Order: sequence, then structure tokens, then C-alpha cells
Amino acid sequence: MASAPPSSVVPLPAFRILHSHGHTLARLGLFSPSAVSRGKSNVSVIPTPNFILPTSRGTIPHITPDNARKHVAVPAVFVCLEDFVDRNALKSPIAQSKRTIRDYISLLPPLSNPTHQIPIFLSARRSCPVPTSQPNSENTISIVTNDGFRQLPISDYFTLVSQLKDEETVIVAPVDLPLLIPPSNVLDARRASKPWKHIGGNRARKMVTRNEQWSVSTLKNFATQNAVIVPLLPGISVGEQAPYIDSILNVKESTRVSDGHSYEPVEHAPASETARDGSLTSSRTVDFGNLPSGFNDILRLNLGYQNGPHDVIAAVERGHDLVCGDWITTTTDAGIAFTFEIGGNSMMPNDKKVDIGISLWDVELYAADLSALSEECECYTCKNHHRAYVAHLLAAKEMLAWTLLQIHNIHTVNRFMSAIRDAIKHDKFIEIAADFRRKYIPQMEGVTPGGGPRVRGYQVKLAGSMTDKKLNESPFQNFSNMN
Repeated sequence: MASAPPSSVVPLPAFRILHSHGHTLARLGLFSPSAVSRGKSNVSVIPTPNFILPTSRGTIPHITPDNARKHVAVPAVFVCLEDFVDRNALKSPIAQSKRTIRDYISLLPPLSNPTHQIPIFLSARRSCPVPTSQPNSENTISIVTNDGFRQLPISDYFTLVSQLKDEETVIVAPVDLPLLIPPSNVLDARRASKPWKHIGGNRARKMVTRNEQWSVSTLKNFATQNAVIVPLLPGISVGEQAPYIDSILNVKESTRVSDGHSYEPVEHAPASETARDGSLTSSRTVDFGNLPSGFNDILRLNLGYQNGPHDVIAAVERGHDLVCGDWITTTTDAGIAFTFEIGGNSMMPNDKKVDIGISLWDVELYAADLSALSEECECYTCKNHHRAYVAHLLAAKEMLAWTLLQIHNIHTVNRFMSAIRDAIKHDKFIEIAADFRRKYIPQMEGVTPGGGPRVRGYQVKLAGSMTDKKLNESPFQNFSNMN
């Protein structure tokens, strides 16, 4: 395994594999974001497999920083610069603040572990990018800012990252993606199983050339101090991007660091038979067996949208170490409380499959239900409130409803990932994965989510044309049209 520069004291590599599952690509590991902090006693380490939670303008959606510190434990957060920059990136308030991104967004250590700094994955664009109206160029990447579509110079991105990063920041290299056609609604954008149309030869060559230039520059600028995420290219075979892959391995060897790498789907074929389950919604998978051996000891991050816990299990089976948690917030937005668990008492009576959660918009069903959102859950919401109260808050469109749901759902996914790691450690991952699929319906069925909270601005842009139906109906109506 590659080591860090001789000048650093490194008791723990950036990524260390602790245990591999014999029958799948699932593996147990530890990831330390910073080369500098690994020489200290208070090292921030992410146990893998795990998830990172995307933020909205640097904040966990629905949860203020003080409540996040008190009631939420997230392994890491994903922050994008397009949430903060204006027309001129270097004159934006975040650039003028002269503070790190951690201070700027007030990301404090959790009260349960005051010495632990939550790692930040810092990127130019969101984990699920908004379709842009302008293509990238050789030296710029197209982003969506508060004042519309803009071209962010790659040099400005490097300048901002240099100013904003701290020891626990993971740098995400810019990625040249083809233009995406805006889908008909926000859920289609995130759940589409085939988001990439056919990429022509000229476009593929541009992607390979640009990403080689951008990724190598990112590694050379930051890899000696921070972990760096470098993407493989979606919709292009391993052979087509071989020059790009070789350049990444060459830089890895020359800098002698263990770099984190992000993986987007590069092939359609599942990596193993276990990933062929027909109930899974994500068919675009990565076959890590076709990659050079130099990628075996590198962190694998899946930035694609997961459609729920079934997709997370499939991603772990295919060898991913980290997955994005957009689906957690999407579920919370829909007013759904997770009730799934992995392991324990498996099947329901008569072997009937059940949903992964409950929709609390059904006021008649939950109006007098004084039970917790999920049995045996120890989160703040379940210990202090009941289903009837959260259902009432949803019906009244009180923001507190989504705060309580988000706290509970994040806690549930933390337990879920911990159980997956424990199963891999004891070579029981195949059994619990099969058991989970037998017990739970892949997607919520028979549930009608409510209107959700106030839609954030960047979500509206995903709705396509102005004639599309709004995600949330206006609370004000013509009096004559009311029943």
C-alpha cells in the first residue's frame, strides 16, 4: 500500500482494509481524511462501509447546527461550492471571509465526542448535480449559483479550496460530465437508472482529456495534505479512459499517498451474481475487477443517488466503501419515518414483505398512536415524541416535523450501516443481505407522501419547463374554487 510523504508521521494510512468478505466485494475498512491529522492522537476516522450526508448551503437539511451537534451523528458531510459562490467566485462572501469552510458553515464537533471533527467532502458541484444550460470548457466547469448558471474557472476552484480547506477536508476533483436533459420532476432526476445517454467518441475523448488534467492537478496540489477524491467517468468503458486511469496511478505512486477515489458507474455489467437481484433499481454498476490492481487499496465512494437501503446493500456488495445519503433527506422530505432494521428477527408472519418506513401523513391512522416512530430506537425523536405528535406537525406543515424525522432517519441509517459492518466482520453479510431483501419491499408501496416542506430553489430548476406542475401546491387558492 502506498504511504504518505516521509515528512509526515503516519500511524494510520488514509484508507486501510481490515477485512474482506470472501463471497462478495464487500469489505471492512477505516478511512482517515487528512495526512496531517493522522500524526495526532485525535484522529478523525470513518469506519467503512458508511455514508456521507449532502448538505444544503453547508447545513444538514432541516437541522440547525446546534441541534445537529446535540442529536445527530453523521460520519461526514458533502459540501459544494456552487451553493456559496456568485458571479465572481473570488469576490463572493465565502472567499472574502478568510475562514475555513468548517468555520463558515459552523460545523462543530458533536457533543458526544468533542474531540472529533466531522470530515467535509468539498466539491465544486452537488452530489446530484443540477442540469446546466452551458457546457464545460477546457478551463472552466459549469455550475448553478444563486444568480444563475455560471462558469467557474478551475484555477478559481483551486484557489478557493486552498483557502477553505482544513486538515479534515476531503478534496473532490472537478469532473467533466456531459450535459443532462432536465427530467420531468425532481425524483426522476435522482432515481433515473440510466441517466447517461450515449456518449459519442469526440465527447468521450474530451471527458478523458479534461478529467486527466483536472484530477492530476488536484492530486499534485492537495494530496500531500488531504485525501483527494478523483472520479472515474460514467458512460465510458475502462478501456476508453485507460490513459486517464494510468495517469492517476502514476501520480499516486509519485506522491506516495493513499488517495481517496470516487467512482461513478463505468460499465453496465454487475460485478457479481448477488448484484443481479431483480428487485434492485440501480442497474448501472462498477466492475472493479476490470480496473488495475493499483485501485484495490483505494477508498471507493459512490456519488450516485441511492434509492433506499436495498441500493446501499447492493453498492456494498459491489465493493463501495462510502455511499451518498441524498436518499435520507428525500425520504424525510416525503414525511416518511424509517422503520427498517437489518438482522434480528427476520420475517413477518406469513412471510409477508413490509415497507421500509411509515408515512405519517396518514393523520387518521396515527392521530392517536402514542408509540415511538420505530420500536427500540434510541434517537432523540423516539425518546421524546410519538407518532401522533409528528403526524400532527406534518398536517400543520410545521418545520419541526421534518427536523424530528431527519434526526430519526439519520439515526436509523447509522444503525443500519453499523449492522452491515458487523456482518462483514463476522462473514455473515450474504445472509443478512438476503434476509433483508426477503423482508422488505424495495420501495415504499401503498404510501402517499404529502406535499413536503418548502421546496429549495435548486430543486425547482430540476422540474424542467415552466409548464410542469409545481412540486408543492400553493397554500392560497381562489375562494370560489374551494369545496
